[in-house]
Amino acid sequence: MAQRFPSVALIGATGNVGALILKALQEAQPAFNSITLLTRSAKSAATLAQGPNIQIKEVDYSSRQSLVAALTRVDAVVSAIGTKFVDDQKTIIDAAVEAGVKFFIPSEFGLANTHPLLRRDFSIFDDKNRIQAHLESYLQQGKIDYALTFVGLWLDWGIQGFILDVNNKKVGLWDGGERPISMTTMASIGKAVLGILEGKVAAGKREVRVKDINLSQKRLYELAAEVVGKDGWEVKTVDTARAKTVASEKLSQGTATLDNIYAFVYRASTAEEYGQPWKPDEDDSERLGLVTWTEDDVKNLIRNVVAGKQ
Repeated sequence: MAQRFPSVALIGATGNVGALILKALQEAQPAFNSITLLTRSAKSAATLAQGPNIQIKEVDYSSRQSLVAALTRVDAVVSAIGTKFVDDQKTIIDAAVEAGVKFFIPSEFGLANTHPLLRRDFSIFDDKNRIQAHLESYLQQGKIDYALTFVGLWLDWGIQGFILDVNNKKVGLWDGGERPISMTTMASIGKAVLGILEGKVAAGKREVRVKDINLSQKRLYELAAEVVGKDGWEVKTVDTARAKTVASEKLSQGTATLDNIYAFVYRASTAEEYGQPWKPDEDDSERLGLVTWTEDDVKNLIRNVVAGKQ
């Protein structure tokens, strides 16, 4: 039995999520006929190229011609392009359509920004929303299909400074940290992407939500304290509504910092009206082969991070 999309291309394979998507693609059974890594610099991706079915193509992401040449005879494209380059996907999608690509997974891998209140209130998602609209336009013309992959917060990356800082024992509890949040490890994101390509979710489902666990920030802090010790923690409380207001002002003035951008995510993850955590009928994790994590699994992850193994 062959893969549904025998030839796939991956953009952003050298990034945090992209590398783990590549690992999942490489381990697929049956194997893909070809896995093409698109990159600005072939040298940077050379260490990732292992296996007879992997090829690296250096492209100019601003050149439709360059992209069409690279994507000819590719069936599906997965984009794990970095946040700064999300808008580049418009040209990539145009080229994919011209090259005859059948399926596209854009760079999402975060909160479900299709929620109407997130679309209305969170300008940080504007770039991704434009890409979604561009894909939907081509879908309506019958030229390409797509799926958006929403994963909540990155658990393994998040405990190293974003959700909390387990190594330096710091946490800023968002509105007290009581509300459960859908969280996913990056390895599970890779498995989910593979499952989408293999058709494990219903045909025509274009918003896919996955998670390893629904866990409150406060409970995550308590689990971390069990692993690294309860003493010495710097614990603060973050008023997410206030933080979002400040961030909006800074963004409108062109003076927003990374912390201001993060404030939008704090608010979107915590306030009930923005759709967190995933509802059972929204959650595709089981269909994609992900096993729900226990709190012991979370503690093992924390141990690995502290030991430098993650």
